[in-house]
Amino acid sequence: MTLLAGAVSIDITPPIGIHLHNWAYSPHSTATGIHQPLKAQILAVGNDETGVIQLLVSVDFGWWMSAADEWTFRSAILQATELPEAQLILALTHTHSGPSISREDRDRPGGHLIEPYLDSVQEKIGIAANEIMTKMVPSFIDWGYGLCSLAMNRDMYRSTEKRYVLAANDDVVADSTLLIGRITSQDDRPIAVIANYAAHPTSLGGLNSKISPDFIGSARELVEKENGGVFVYLQGASGDLSPCQQYAENTDIAEKNGLILGHAVLSTLHGMLDPGKTLTYDVTVESGAPLGTFISQLKPQVSVQVSEIRKLSLRTQKNEPPPTTNPVIMADRILRASRIIGNVGSDSTEFPVTFWKMGEAIFVAYPGEAYSLLQESLREAFPKRALLFINLANGAHCGYVAPQIAYDTARYPAWQSPLHAGSLEQLIEFCKGYISQDRA
Repeated sequence: MTLLAGAVSIDITPPIGIHLHNWAYSPHSTATGIHQPLKAQILAVGNDETGVIQLLVSVDFGWWMSAADEWTFRSAILQATELPEAQLILALTHTHSGPSISREDRDRPGGHLIEPYLDSVQEKIGIAANEIMTKMVPSFIDWGYGLCSLAMNRDMYRSTEKRYVLAANDDVVADSTLLIGRITSQDDRPIAVIANYAAHPTSLGGLNSKISPDFIGSARELVEKENGGVFVYLQGASGDLSPCQQYAENTDIAEKNGLILGHAVLSTLHGMLDPGKTLTYDVTVESGAPLGTFISQLKPQVSVQVSEIRKLSLRTQKNEPPPTTNPVIMADRILRASRIIGNVGSDSTEFPVTFWKMGEAIFVAYPGEAYSLLQESLREAFPKRALLFINLANGAHCGYVAPQIAYDTARYPAWQSPLHAGSLEQLIEFCKGYISQDRA
């Protein structure tokens, strides 16, 4: 079988004036300008024998607060492409400077623009996806791990406040793993670069009133300029990770953070072998020491594709935010909590996990914000596999998937989430069981 692939990037920048209020402390309610365009990155992968197509769509949105809104959007793409549900991964980059994507905000300032905007974007994606699925070409997919220093642990304990706050905490070593998927046509044209990296796009905070993809924008510009092809960013398990410099009003910080990621991506790409190649041992050369030599050879292309959705039953809890003296911020906290808890069951919920096998890689996508322990544990357990973890994919926001210690110490992700303590540990074992069944 021959692997086929195609990719396209489309502009989905919303109109100025659309509702923009992602931070409770923000004095702004509408977008006053555009920092950088928002994009939807569309990657189609198939093979020449089975006709099965996997469609990966990465969108510069923040998070779905409503299951109805998420399904309206995703099902429109499924209907347009006529793909089974499991063969689409719709992932959000998680920018915190994007427009509201909640139709419930229709009566807020700029809210009248939300529904027509979402309708327009889902239609554009459907059209572009259909077109690129007809233009897939024989390709190689190569995977490589690298490192990026952008992310830091963000669970900082403030002894003076006797609580945890979201700030860079250098007492804990952050997961710096960057996983790159390079897709190249067999006639050596760059098609796409998948970058799976975990860091909250919170470079810009509540004082910023411009639409922005956050650090993803500058990383994308750099990689596409230097490497070519489409830059497909997949937000990793970043529940406890964010940049050191963040919450800024100045967009320069987002651009700086983007360059950190972009250069790390390019560095990893430069360290990879030529497309479709692998190293095999050649001969030992006798010198002052015995020297082992390798030769580069075309590797067998693994074009097997598997797409399935499995559900994990997780206990739920009331996500009651702690009180604050500011009534405006308190009202915002309560509203957000009520919307998120509406996406899960009252005592338990069926948490969907989309598993893909794409060549040598396994994708794990889910509709929550998992802590980095998920990806660290599983990559340690399966060091020879290319494992991608995708937060906020294929479903409305179900809350953080945090470790037991976050609940024991009353950290924000634990009280914000409608998922009960123990959910992350269950998810890790659930994924470990699935991956261990794969013998490739």
